[in-house]
Amino acid sequence: MMKQKQRTILNRVAVLVAVLVLGACANNPPRTGAVGEEIGQSLADSQAQNAALETVRAQPPAAVSAALLPPLNVQLSGLGQEPVQRRFDITVDRVLARTFFMSLVKDTPYNMVTPPDMEGRISLSLKNVTLDEVMATVHEVYGYEYRRNAGGYEILTTALRSKIFKVDYLNVQRKGRSRVRVSSGQVSAAGNRNNRSSGAGSSGASSSNAGQRQIEAVSGSEMDTRTQSDFWAELRDALEAIVGSEGGRKIVLNAHSGIIVVRARPGELRAVEQYLQDTQAVVQRQVILEAKILEVELKDGFQSGINWAAMGSNGTDGIAGGQFGGGRIFSDGRSNLAGLSDVLNPSNPDAIGAAVASAFGGVFGMRLTSGNFTAFLEFLESQGDVHVLSSPRVSTVNNQKAVIKVGTDEFFVTDVNTNSQLYAGSSTSNQTFNVEFTPFFSGVALDVTPQIDDDGFVTLHIHPSVSDVQEKIKQIDFSDTDSLRVPMAVSTIRESDSIVRARSGQVVVIGGLMQNISRDNTASVPLLGDLPLVGRLFRHQQKSVVKSELVILLRPLVVDNGQVWDDELQRIGERFGELDTLTRLNVQSGDGER
Repeated sequence: MMKQKQRTILNRVAVLVAVLVLGACANNPPRTGAVGEEIGQSLADSQAQNAALETVRAQPPAAVSAALLPPLNVQLSGLGQEPVQRRFDITVDRVLARTFFMSLVKDTPYNMVTPPDMEGRISLSLKNVTLDEVMATVHEVYGYEYRRNAGGYEILTTALRSKIFKVDYLNVQRKGRSRVRVSSGQVSAAGNRNNRSSGAGSSGASSSNAGQRQIEAVSGSEMDTRTQSDFWAELRDALEAIVGSEGGRKIVLNAHSGIIVVRARPGELRAVEQYLQDTQAVVQRQVILEAKILEVELKDGFQSGINWAAMGSNGTDGIAGGQFGGGRIFSDGRSNLAGLSDVLNPSNPDAIGAAVASAFGGVFGMRLTSGNFTAFLEFLESQGDVHVLSSPRVSTVNNQKAVIKVGTDEFFVTDVNTNSQLYAGSSTSNQTFNVEFTPFFSGVALDVTPQIDDDGFVTLHIHPSVSDVQEKIKQIDFSDTDSLRVPMAVSTIRESDSIVRARSGQVVVIGGLMQNISRDNTASVPLLGDLPLVGRLFRHQQKSVVKSELVILLRPLVVDNGQVWDDELQRIGERFGELDTLTRLNVQSGDGER
């Protein structure tokens, strides 16, 4: 009885709490509730639609299901079934082609149709072969094109035929460029142009323009990567190379509709069909690129950089590491070291000893067999404070550049020209300034170009960049009386340009981009610390230097079926659900404090 009463009381208390919570929500709804519910509902609808499509694809049509209802022991009729071809031996010597093909189907359930202008003779000796194998062998050796239909075989004539093909691809032209330059300065040569005019009673003017200058950049080193994509133009060139243009052969290509009409011989049409199938299979490969750009403030024990050897100390994570840069960086952009398939651990510190960095090198990269971001983040947190600068995710198709840019563009003065005008017959002059502004990007940028092979490996051209642009006022003196104060840009950039190769799901790590951050901390007694002269007695200033390392994690995931998209959609839904829950809790806690 006591337990039952306690349960009754607890139930009533729970109902009362629920009523109070609902009333509070009705009076003070969360600010992000409507938007969050809409996004969550959209994700749920997308998952339901994908699940329904997969169910429909997995289930056979109703007619097939009805036909499968009888028990398995029911003897089905043999009508409509493909008869099993018997094997036989065949030997012929210089037999007319028409006679050969017609004799192949004699006393068989197959039909044979030959063109009226068939010529040639056939010689062969085959043992224990089927009819299909004989036809394929004759096609490979003698070039007789044929087509298999429901009733048998049709030998195709060598005359020109027309066939329509369908190719699904965007009708776009893309150009991309990725550039990394270490500039040692600029050399400029200024030229003056003086135009004078004078005369009695003339109001002419003389002017000097110093704006005609030639600027030449002195570059210490430079890496310039260009990409260009014009699919339909390249496809036309390839088809013309296969078919040619002699003897009435012709190719009609409509890029807007994706329709290709080819007029050629049967053998050439078969080659065109195979080429289009292989090409479309390659260009439609898709990859999801998930990146994390991290800033790690190193602890006191790791001021020389992150201890990568500790990553494989448990002996379970296979790592391939290498040094970007070196002698080949300007030829093909690849590292001197393709990768070491070894486990990095403290007992074997020389596992990457062969990766010797040149003067230009110094960017370390490695590939993890594990595709888990969480484990790697926990490893970095053991060596410093981890700040996630950006966590972008983008999808792109094969050999197409994807660019992610998060930051701001701010304009700064990059050039100043002066124009002076001196009027004839007068000592007065007019001087004007022409100021040129250039946008400077401050933030995180990442451009990636993937190439996906048949085995699920992805070759990536990666160019990450993290820039911080600050304003610095600089005064330019033109004369004793004329001066100009202009805002100049002071840019701090950390970037790399490399080509790596990884399997789908593996994490590519790029590190070694380090910098020193100077911090000034000031503590003072209120009011007394602001007093002139004696205020220093009540202030405490501390200067510290913090060393940080930039780490870029990149995980390519090849989309080979619909399940990959379902998994990614589920992950996004879970992450949004966690974010929405935290937002609601923050809103509720803020309302409670008020």
